[in-house]
Amino acid sequence: MNVVKAIINEVKGYHGFVKFLIGVVAVGTLAGLVRFVLGLGVTTNLNDTYPWGLWISFDVVTAVPLAAGAFTLGAIVHCFHIKKLEPLVRPAIVTGFLGYSLVCVGLLLDLGQPHRGWYVFRYWNLHSPMFEVSMCVMAYSTVLFLEFLSPVAEKFGLHLPLRVLRWLEMPLVIAAASISTLHQSSLGTFFLIAVDKLHNLWYNPLLPLLFWTSAISSGMCIIILEATASHRWMGQPNEGVLLRTLAKILPWTLGVYLALRVYSLLALSEGPFFDRPGLTLAFVLEVGVGFVLPFIMFTQKSVRENDRRRAIAAGLVVFGLVLNRFNVSMIGMMDPNQIYFPSIIETLVTLAIIAAHILFFVLIAKYFPIFEHHPETVDYSLPDGFHKIGGDAGNSAEKIPVGTKPVPQSR
Repeated sequence: MNVVKAIINEVKGYHGFVKFLIGVVAVGTLAGLVRFVLGLGVTTNLNDTYPWGLWISFDVVTAVPLAAGAFTLGAIVHCFHIKKLEPLVRPAIVTGFLGYSLVCVGLLLDLGQPHRGWYVFRYWNLHSPMFEVSMCVMAYSTVLFLEFLSPVAEKFGLHLPLRVLRWLEMPLVIAAASISTLHQSSLGTFFLIAVDKLHNLWYNPLLPLLFWTSAISSGMCIIILEATASHRWMGQPNEGVLLRTLAKILPWTLGVYLALRVYSLLALSEGPFFDRPGLTLAFVLEVGVGFVLPFIMFTQKSVRENDRRRAIAAGLVVFGLVLNRFNVSMIGMMDPNQIYFPSIIETLVTLAIIAAHILFFVLIAKYFPIFEHHPETVDYSLPDGFHKIGGDAGNSAEKIPVGTKPVPQSR
């Protein structure tokens, strides 16, 4: 009873917004239970025309590239040796780990028989992009879990696991980049079979490459938004100097994506293109507002060096990425005579997944040292046995209650 009372008292001390997130997650969990009890047919608006709905379009096809910041930043820091961005790596890893964990939840909800999900290990279909994506998502989730164990080991002062994880750091970074490249591109491969269903504005043979390049840009933009929000609402240090470096890279990645997009549309796609006004509007918003406008913004020094403008430009890229994934997986394949709208159960579950991502990130930031990572201050020498690190390692995160703003530390 003392433990339960302590947990209740801890929750009472949370910020009101955190309590709201807990409520949304609770409601979404109940909606998920209803889905498992009554089945997909009763609780969703999926049918033979639209076998993939909101749970696939957002919880999987969209959530996976939004979690791409982990492998992108890991490659930038450890493979390209831009070590000054190291303080951004752990928050990105936490975001990626949470994103892929919740992707797995979304997949389980969407499977007709989730209890047979393990069959993918037993019955291999080497010719299916779904098989490749499922294996890569599980493998990458494992890699992210191992990378996430470093702040856990620091929190509990475990010296030997911390040294082993540090030794595995580079192999894990290489594995993360390789696996992510495979499944980020294979998400686009899904839709290559929709030759006569996906509209010409989005269907082209470069979909896998377009999915991968857009994921890289959106991953860096999520890091910018995450760091900006952590500074503003969680009292973390302002990482503006580091974010400017990412902002300098973004015009190049966005430029490559836009060049590929224009080339694929003009040289590889077949018309008609603008025969449906609704799809034309969706295309203009996606490309113009979501990619061209932020590309122009990131080329300007005044935007890159201003926290607010930089965050707005990053937000536009995220908007463009989300709209692109919805256009490809849902809107671009809709039958004008039979429109799909998600059910209340589908909507509640998706809102709960979004709320859970934010909630778990806030709680992990509160209880684990994900913003205090400075490798040069950690002793990785091999100890005589399996014991804890002395001192106050990893305890600084406990001193910051959720919703408060401590005095930012200077770098």
